[in-house]
Amino acid sequence: MITTNFKQQILFFLFTGLFSIPVLSVSAQDFEETEPSRVWNVKIEGNKTFEDLVIRNIISNEQPSLLQKMMFWKKSGMILNENEVRRDVIRIERFYQRRGFNDVIVNYRIEDLSKEWRKVVVFEIVENIPIRIDDVRFEITTSPQDSILIYNNERFNTIMQRLPYREGQRYEPVTEPEVEANIIGALRNLGYPYASSEVQAHVDSAKKTAQIILRSNPGPRARFDSVIVEGEENLSPRYIVRETGIKENEFFSDEKLREAQREVFSHHMLRFALISIPEQPHDSLINIKVRVRESTLRSIQLSVGIGNLTRIEDGWADAYKLFRGQASWTHRNVRNRGERFNISGNASAIEQRLGVNYLFPYVFNTKTSFVSSPFINHQLEPSYEIFRLGMLNSFVYQYNSNLTGTFSYEYTLNNESTISSQESLPDSIQAYNVSSFNFNAFYSKGLARGGKGWSFQPFWEVSGLFGMSTFSFQKFGMDIRKFSPITDKIIFAKRLNLSGIYFSKQDSLPSDIRIYNGGTNSVRGWNRQELGPKRAILNNNGEFSRYVPIGGRATLSFNTELRFQLNQLVKGFGVATFLDGGQVWNNFMDIGASPIQFGVGGGLRYQSPIGPVRIDLAYKLNPTNQDLQIYQGQNYGNAWDRWGIHFSIGQAF
Repeated sequence: MITTNFKQQILFFLFTGLFSIPVLSVSAQDFEETEPSRVWNVKIEGNKTFEDLVIRNIISNEQPSLLQKMMFWKKSGMILNENEVRRDVIRIERFYQRRGFNDVIVNYRIEDLSKEWRKVVVFEIVENIPIRIDDVRFEITTSPQDSILIYNNERFNTIMQRLPYREGQRYEPVTEPEVEANIIGALRNLGYPYASSEVQAHVDSAKKTAQIILRSNPGPRARFDSVIVEGEENLSPRYIVRETGIKENEFFSDEKLREAQREVFSHHMLRFALISIPEQPHDSLINIKVRVRESTLRSIQLSVGIGNLTRIEDGWADAYKLFRGQASWTHRNVRNRGERFNISGNASAIEQRLGVNYLFPYVFNTKTSFVSSPFINHQLEPSYEIFRLGMLNSFVYQYNSNLTGTFSYEYTLNNESTISSQESLPDSIQAYNVSSFNFNAFYSKGLARGGKGWSFQPFWEVSGLFGMSTFSFQKFGMDIRKFSPITDKIIFAKRLNLSGIYFSKQDSLPSDIRIYNGGTNSVRGWNRQELGPKRAILNNNGEFSRYVPIGGRATLSFNTELRFQLNQLVKGFGVATFLDGGQVWNNFMDIGASPIQFGVGGGLRYQSPIGPVRIDLAYKLNPTNQDLQIYQGQNYGNAWDRWGIHFSIGQAF
């Protein structure tokens, strides 16, 4: 017979046993989830020759960013792996050894921080004495005539003097391929297409010295012979040969080949071009092969875009004003000479234009071209409406891929209607001619690589020469842009733009000639042309209706923008923050009378197949009463007058 006391004991053991299982399970789970050690900081000690940043770029271990460290709810940092730390020691040693420090010593230690899982990895570097170059000799195997030519060439000597291997310099084995390539390149540009070079170094580890011998064999000096064309269909080979700029019997050079490649590839008839040196005997004549693929002879292009909210006054009823479209038809190889004929039209709520372009791609040489462009244009701006009929002729000189200059002449017949200050009065209508010469230049460096570089674009316009223009004036301006990568995901973009009419025979100039600022691609926060001085428009009853810009004769603006790539969220997605500023003055004497006005904001970016789709929201920091629609002390505006919303395809600058 089981007693009550015994039953109670059995129930007690069953009860404690059931609850002991989860307790043991939780303890095991806690043990398994013990936070692993993470790299919280990486320190470099003892490095005198190379900065910390240089060494950090060659090692695998890296510390979390400041933003990651601020996320206290997330344990940031890479998991500490001592094997990887030892590999970093080897990486640092090899880095130094390849740069002349053959006796470098690298150690490491791991330090604890306040929290057990946070670790500091410290790399200790003892550089010791590097190997120095005490003698450099250049030996060349060629004929006496070629030796004299090479040694007496100023450009070749300049390249040799700039080589990293010079007496007293540190001997860096890592630069050997660069030195050999520089010597070969210099010889090839002197006409030696089959040049070879070799670096021989004799190192005395005990004395820490190195003797360098630069041995070169130029081979035969060659002249261009034939240019062979492959892949042409409609464009005659002689026009492709002409486009290379290579003349028969001139001396070979790499620079000439690169220039020929660029000129042929930029021809509108060709969608692919490649210049190479085919297999041939190594003698004094050299043949060049050009392989091309032609574009279609005729093409039609249709495109649509989105503008901003400048003209949206009646809500969704004005939604059509957001859109713009363009259509063009192109005929290539006109007259079978590689010329191009294009007719295009574009339309939006602001502007409609129909134009024709005829391109002569070769005038005096491959760098020069001529474009003739008759057009008709209708433009509706906030304060005026204009019809223009004219002709623009442009002579273009492309010195190289970085520098292009344009000289053009424009003659237009203009019919301009300027909005009166009172709606009850008729608009003032003015018919005038403009005959102007324009000089433009564009220089850029590094922009082709994207995310880094700068550009400079000045212009000069002279109108009224030879008495063919109603108004005589001279205008000058420039646009400077610079793009600096802060990290591989962040770009700091800057632009400065200024222009002005510094001379005019007439006291008053038509609205279309005056200078304006503000809009999607200038000072955001203000809509198109709406930055600067304005005048009031009154209705039939003499009551305030709105302000319209009147422009000026001088303007200055700047843009600064931080662009963030967020591909980790959505491929091609990004955001931007910006600060813009600028002003328009009535004339140069008024500069400083009106302060610079600022707009600040942010936007979204998406890299679509047709270009970056951009949405920006900007806020006016210091608007004027006119910007806020305040007339004679009374506010006719609303809260949205401080804001500007901009839609566009393409970056702001």
